[in-house]
Amino acid sequence: MSLARACATTSFTTSPAVVRDRVVDLVADTVAVTALGSARPELGALVEESAVGAPEGGATVIGSVHGWPAGTAAFLNASAVAADQLQDGHRMARGHPASHVVPAVLALAEERDMPGDEVLSAVLAGYEVGTRVGRAMGGTTPGVHDIGTWGAVAVAAAVARLLRPGDVAVSEATIGLAASAVLLTDAATIFGGRTGGHAFLGASVQLGLSLGTSAVAGLAPLPGALERHLAAVAAKGFDPAALEVGDSWVDLEVLRGYVKTHPTCAHLHGLNDAVADLLAAGSPDGGPLRAEDVADVEVRLFHAAAAFDAVARDELTARFSAPTSVAVALVTGQLDETTVTTGTVTSPAVTDLASRVRVVHDETLDTAYPQGRPARVLVRLRDGRELTARGDRPRGDDDRALPREELRAKARRLLTHRFGGEHATGVLTAIDDLATDGTARDLGLALRAAAEATP
Repeated sequence: MSLARACATTSFTTSPAVVRDRVVDLVADTVAVTALGSARPELGALVEESAVGAPEGGATVIGSVHGWPAGTAAFLNASAVAADQLQDGHRMARGHPASHVVPAVLALAEERDMPGDEVLSAVLAGYEVGTRVGRAMGGTTPGVHDIGTWGAVAVAAAVARLLRPGDVAVSEATIGLAASAVLLTDAATIFGGRTGGHAFLGASVQLGLSLGTSAVAGLAPLPGALERHLAAVAAKGFDPAALEVGDSWVDLEVLRGYVKTHPTCAHLHGLNDAVADLLAAGSPDGGPLRAEDVADVEVRLFHAAAAFDAVARDELTARFSAPTSVAVALVTGQLDETTVTTGTVTSPAVTDLASRVRVVHDETLDTAYPQGRPARVLVRLRDGRELTARGDRPRGDDDRALPREELRAKARRLLTHRFGGEHATGVLTAIDDLATDGTARDLGLALRAAAEATP
């Protein structure tokens, strides 16, 4: 299988500079987003419950000062990474590759004290395998969220590359074993803003890590699991041609993914961009666009995004609400981790404006997905004037990738929000050092120092 050959021989150090930079940036983004999520009370409770009876281990849970077994650390970190809806993703694969691969690779590599270049090679290998399986699937069956499907395959592939570099047979067995044991996670739980959805990503990562180490140990699957099992139970369709890559990676998918700029489901990012553009342009009189001047808003969306038409009840459901995300942006002037809070979301100003946001499924926009996430916005002011904006391919996605300085600013902002500026610098330095002479254990120590200094 060419996919297994490319996986086994993935090399961070011989990859083009633009690819190396992207992999480091994705590790930084994933760690920072996880750090933000780790402060959520429901995830703090999950860490406390998981600590009962847990043996001392060599891996780090972000926000904790203790050592954890790698499987538990991967589960807890991955449970935090998507909670605030600021994680990475890949639009055409319909999932979140780095959010799966990074927690698993960091935990396992820290436990085994592995060098940074091997860590980054494994992250790249898992990302590339996972996104190609996701593209081959063409989406999931109705009601199934992607989190438990190809993301676990990506993790297992990363484990194979980390523990058995160059071994094509192990990579092939690992991909097959992971494809034989997918999770069919409930999309409604996630899109309904239920906290149980956090654990879906954690369970998928933990499963992928377990299956990857099982295959490395010699446990073998029945061949053909991608086409025979995963495609049958989880895929909307299946195109095996997406899995043919040659002996090494060409046109790497890691350069086609996205990093979120808004704390919402990615389906809403075209809409979020359009509203941000309206705020940047201001009112027709030259001043700021004020929520109190807005009579109502009409939002036209493609089918998947239009389903998010309910006014949110709290900050988590706001991340899956077109009316509430629009209202928060217009009332506060920005949509980020500081404004998507339950206090803001449930405030009279936001709930009143959200009730005046009309969501329309525009069938003419359906053909523009998944190539983009199209949205059209019409804001009617109380004086009768109208403002319009559109979003298509969101900022931060594929050919609209953010410059490195903006990606680093996001990571630094989130880490500072969680740990303070000094420790944010220490964590980012340890991540950068992975590309030179640093190790996963060095990064773990920086994260534990940050947690120890945080009240």
